[in-house]
Amino acid sequence: MEPKQQDQAQKRDDPGDHNEPLTIAQSITSFYIYNPYEKRSVEVPLTNCDAFISLLKCVIGTGILAMPLAFRCSGFVVGAVMSILLMILLTYSIHLLISGMTECCRRRQVPQVSMPEAVRIAYEDGPKWVQCFGRTAGFLTSCVLVFGQFLLCTVYLVFVAKNFKEIGDYYGDKYNERYYVLGACLLLLPLFMIRRLKYLVPLNLVSNFFLYAGFALIMYYLFSGLPDIKDRELSTPPVEWIEFFSIAAFSLTAVGSMLVVEAHMAHPQSYLGIFGVLNLAVFFILLSNIFFGIIGYWRFGESVEASITLNIPKNEILSQVIKVFIASGIFLSYPLNGFVVITVIFSDYSNSPERGKHQTLIEYIVRLTFLLLTGAVAVGVPNLAALTELEGAFSLSNLNLFCPALIDLFLNYDSGYGRLMWKLIRDILLILIGLIFGTVGCTVAMIQLIHDFRLTVSNM
Repeated sequence: MEPKQQDQAQKRDDPGDHNEPLTIAQSITSFYIYNPYEKRSVEVPLTNCDAFISLLKCVIGTGILAMPLAFRCSGFVVGAVMSILLMILLTYSIHLLISGMTECCRRRQVPQVSMPEAVRIAYEDGPKWVQCFGRTAGFLTSCVLVFGQFLLCTVYLVFVAKNFKEIGDYYGDKYNERYYVLGACLLLLPLFMIRRLKYLVPLNLVSNFFLYAGFALIMYYLFSGLPDIKDRELSTPPVEWIEFFSIAAFSLTAVGSMLVVEAHMAHPQSYLGIFGVLNLAVFFILLSNIFFGIIGYWRFGESVEASITLNIPKNEILSQVIKVFIASGIFLSYPLNGFVVITVIFSDYSNSPERGKHQTLIEYIVRLTFLLLTGAVAVGVPNLAALTELEGAFSLSNLNLFCPALIDLFLNYDSGYGRLMWKLIRDILLILIGLIFGTVGCTVAMIQLIHDFRLTVSNM
């Protein structure tokens, strides 16, 4: 580890004065006396353009291809309106989260904190009765981040396997889908061993090329043979909207990846703001999702699959090229999203010389274990729609709503919640929305996954 990084790690982990809660006056003036962005040091930083490309790579993928299914569950009008509202909610929560993490940096006088560290600091600066839970809350946040990215990477493996299986079945023998999952894991092994985010940018560029080329070519099938739009629903019964929220949340949120990109930027102050990197990427993603959702549902109606690529013909060269392009783009997205897990696991890693000596080897072992576990789950429950819904509901409720609200709630405990306690009301609303949505969405998805797992075991 470089000397500058060692100093930062020691400063962050120092049990001395830096971890003592600051007084109200200190926290208020911390903005003026300490700017964490000026102190931040990244070994191989991302430019704003690199960050924008990486953000698109984080979010645009299997989720956008599932948006037609989401619109089938909501209808045209309700789907478009709820997509906009959901994106506003999620983007606002990311801004709230990053602002809270930056305030934690100022209060502890450190250049950077991870999301689990921010949760721990917020608890320590909150009411006395929650301060003793700081370390536990930080550890649980790490678990949530890891599990959310684990589900996301599992979805990627299932998506890649299903699309390549369709091509394989057409040209050769019909092998079980689990063999395609194992093949994808073997091919991913060298790519997932890349340890620097900067070196993943060329991979992300290639991935984006494959994805957008596939998206452009798939327009041929989406716009050919469009039925009468009157045959499609403008709105569906509200009971079906929960499935829309789960799928749309999956396609719009990638909190862990978004935080990793911000943490590795050369100019992180450009990340937020009205015309910041995050808002520009989010706006582009929103337009893409609504467009694909409307056109895909209009074209295929009630027969739309969990991924629109599974609806196009299996025996045409163009459709096979589309599937190869998009599946390859998703395949190359795995290393970036798996990188988030490695960052979370090693962000608070001990800096002792003995452990530092073997840290590279340990990291390779963790990467290999993570890849094998995602492959095992993809083999056991290859239900793309249910996995997508579970990941969307779990990540949105915990990472997009709970964590930002709790961090803000406790950080403002001493300084106050503003006129009419509006900050307190906002945080409580976010927690309630997350609780309701997470409970219902995760329960529905888990019931389906358990059913599929039993079928898989019975057929082995």
